[in-house]
Amino acid sequence: MRAATISPIYVKNVLNGVIKKGYNREEILRSLRLPAQILTNNKLRISTLEFANLTQAITELLRDEGLGLLTKPTPIGSFKLLAKACLSDRDIKESIATWSEATNLINNSVSAYTRIEDEAGYIAFDYQKADNTDGFYIAEMLLSNVHRFLCWLANDFLPIERVDLRMPEPDHSEEHRLVFYGAPVFYNQRQNAIYLSQQTMGRACQRSKEDLDALLRRPEAQLLTQPRQSTSMSIRVRLWMENLFRNSSGFPKLEEASLFFEMNEQTLRRRLKADGHSFKQLKEDTRRDMAMYYIKESGHSIEEIGFRLGFSEASTFIRAFKQWTGLTPLNYRKL
Repeated sequence: MRAATISPIYVKNVLNGVIKKGYNREEILRSLRLPAQILTNNKLRISTLEFANLTQAITELLRDEGLGLLTKPTPIGSFKLLAKACLSDRDIKESIATWSEATNLINNSVSAYTRIEDEAGYIAFDYQKADNTDGFYIAEMLLSNVHRFLCWLANDFLPIERVDLRMPEPDHSEEHRLVFYGAPVFYNQRQNAIYLSQQTMGRACQRSKEDLDALLRRPEAQLLTQPRQSTSMSIRVRLWMENLFRNSSGFPKLEEASLFFEMNEQTLRRRLKADGHSFKQLKEDTRRDMAMYYIKESGHSIEEIGFRLGFSEASTFIRAFKQWTGLTPLNYRKL
């Protein structure tokens, strides 16, 4: 989902480490041409690519791949070593074990462990967070990073069977459906872990040294913005909606979606509900993210963007955008 956006809660979380080092959050955001208002406006969001640029800038500023969020810095080059260690593995099962072993050698603030069972296996992480930082984000970061790398290694999407998080369910738990590609997430668990099926773990590693060299030029951006795929019905519908809006092919309707996915409307509603979504809410979220993407990344007029997203009048689009972000489209573009 190229147009997917990142919640302000994650922007604030990754900036916690720089605050501890005495840096000014607003100045860092402005230096990257990101709106400082995102720190106070809970509706304002940024693109995945902008978020990747932010994490890369913090990593370089602090010389710490842990973003200043762990008790001890994670040396620059740690990800490179982890990736190189996994490159020669035959399959994802070997790579999970290698990632775990290498993590335990590299970082005193993070420990990893794996377990392979009959039906599935998992990789789990423990960590020591820095004082006055949100340790919950670290768990999300460690789990999503290893999953995205494994997808890159297999050169394909790898479905997650389930995600366990030690945290209580947060207010932003809806974001986890995108972070973990629609996988079921369970809270208040005894460990932070992602589970993969035996079939998935048997997938072959497909990448070469040349592929790795390309990845290491901008790993944050490439892993965060790699094509979104999923077996989750909600993400498949979301991708379908994005393509409609992007190609100006019409406005998403439930009956058209049911025809596209070859199931009746009741079944589609039921499967979306099982994912924790409704068709209406998915449509609104997709319109919001596509609107923000077009306003920032294209030269289209506000009227044209509104028309592309199914609004018959510019005034209606402006009112909707203000409800989504707290700003008018013009003010958002000026940011």
